[in-house]
Amino acid sequence: MPPRRRRPASKAVARNLTTRTVKSQGKSRATKKTAKAVPFASAGERLWLLDVPYGSSAPGALWVPQWKAFTHISAELPAALKPYASRPFSYQRWLEDELNTVPGSPPTAVMPKEPRHQQYEGADAIIAAAESGARQFLLADAPGTGKTITLILAAIEIAKSRWASGSATGRRPHILVTVDRPAAITVAHWRASIAAVQAGEPTAGEPTADEPTADEQIDGPGSEPADRPRWLIISPDQLSKLLAGNGKPRFRFDVVILDEAQLYRHVDTKRVSAMRRVARYSDPHDSAPFVIAATATPSHNPAELTYLAPVFAQIHAEELSEWENVGARMAQAGLPLVARYGKWAWSPAAAESGALQSDSTAVVRRWLTHHQPPLMLHRAAEWGEAPLEPMPVELTAQEQEQYRINWGEFQREMGLARVGRSAAKGRAAVTRFRQKAGMIRVPYTVDWVAAQAESDRQVAVSVEFVSTAADPIADALEERGISVARIYGSGRFDAEAERLRFQQGKAAVCVFTVTSSISLHASEMMADGSSATDTARVGVLHQPGYSGIAARQRLGRIHRDGQVGEWWMAYAEDTIEEQVAVTLMDRLRSTSEIVGGDTAGLHRIAALLGADWLPDSALSD
Repeated sequence: MPPRRRRPASKAVARNLTTRTVKSQGKSRATKKTAKAVPFASAGERLWLLDVPYGSSAPGALWVPQWKAFTHISAELPAALKPYASRPFSYQRWLEDELNTVPGSPPTAVMPKEPRHQQYEGADAIIAAAESGARQFLLADAPGTGKTITLILAAIEIAKSRWASGSATGRRPHILVTVDRPAAITVAHWRASIAAVQAGEPTAGEPTADEPTADEQIDGPGSEPADRPRWLIISPDQLSKLLAGNGKPRFRFDVVILDEAQLYRHVDTKRVSAMRRVARYSDPHDSAPFVIAATATPSHNPAELTYLAPVFAQIHAEELSEWENVGARMAQAGLPLVARYGKWAWSPAAAESGALQSDSTAVVRRWLTHHQPPLMLHRAAEWGEAPLEPMPVELTAQEQEQYRINWGEFQREMGLARVGRSAAKGRAAVTRFRQKAGMIRVPYTVDWVAAQAESDRQVAVSVEFVSTAADPIADALEERGISVARIYGSGRFDAEAERLRFQQGKAAVCVFTVTSSISLHASEMMADGSSATDTARVGVLHQPGYSGIAARQRLGRIHRDGQVGEWWMAYAEDTIEEQVAVTLMDRLRSTSEIVGGDTAGLHRIAALLGADWLPDSALSD
């Protein structure tokens, strides 16, 4: 066979490959050097980008250093390489489509999903905000109310409108969705939901008269309507891939969805910096993407709403620079906030008053809800808050002694950390104490879970640590012959496969560490049209968490979409754990209607632990 003719796959790629800078001994000099040409697809062929795990064999795949990916060129991908094919809406597929004139195949095997009336209403509110010229919207509906479908409906219409108006000339509408971890579940969930909503739309058609030719456009005509949005679903840790070497965004999106937007509340992280660049936070309002922030738990306090800075500036008719420091600007507006360890927190008076926090949060909420049209929507679940009951554990005399020893060690470690003003050592001491305390109660949680499973219930077990909780609990249950799905361990298990095992009834128990973005509720409609089991769900919080945001998110894993999930909070009787649990449950019950956060409970817990000198993030993150 004669060698394949080669040329750069695109002008953009060619520009990036023609030069490089090399260093010689003693001095540096720039030398132009022509790189090896990259492969390209001939007529009737496709250039496939493959996601081949390290150490795996992929016969027929070619490594292209310039793309940092394996490739294969053929009309159809060989069966041996199909496991490594890019998935629809993934970053790998996005790059692959950039290199081909025809986009890859859309998701298949999905059932059309008819949105509920409440979801249409929510989408209409978001669309109205976009049409008014606003640049952001906050969707703060309670867990399980169907935010994902609401967001998809709104994003499609807004992106299409911008495309039709000419703001996206030369390409299909672009929509970016950032999701929480584990990506194996959250990306799959979004992909299936988008496909289900779009399943009833046309899927074939020729380029319209207004659409550019294949040579002029990035996407090419493909097999989809010209105005069907092009989706990219990505995790926060991948956002930096969307930035060029100079830090500028490589792509322009019409709509950006920040799912679980509370992930972007701390501005001093790499993922937040990348998100702000990709979403073009510094651009003028009329040229920036429309950003939809979605979360049931927006923040611990209003100063953490940093991801809404552009719309706050827009509402107040101020320069973006005036909202660069959201906490300082809110304090200037009279909110009871003070700078503490480099972050903004409630003032001492507000920290002790839930009413003052509620009133202050309402002020910020009114900035959004009293705008015309409103720029925020918060709707409680129609089935009410998740039932949460205490689950005290009576320790044996030996266990009580071990607990007292652990508590004494913790107090010594915390005292030394406080004297040295070492927040890192203080945080580590809190973590070690929580791990040891939870380890003592593992046998009791196992007994309780086993009893629930034997009573024909499916059990969700929320833990915060792997080696001292998740593994021991799961292993002990399986030793008793109870099947367990495991969603923890940073890639040790296939998260989506494990979730489906639980949902399909193949596992009676699911042990998980994630706080959001997975659904374990009964009767869930699956992507293939099947339904999850209708077996009653019950959950246990094995370790009383310190963050109200995290706790509320965990409760929403089984208490959602019309299904009532009963939860129990485990703790050891007559210990500091009991005081922490009571404090957390009290705050969750008294602030169920507050959107924006209440850290009074967090500060009380910190005082109980002698950790009130640490920053709030030491306990809440």
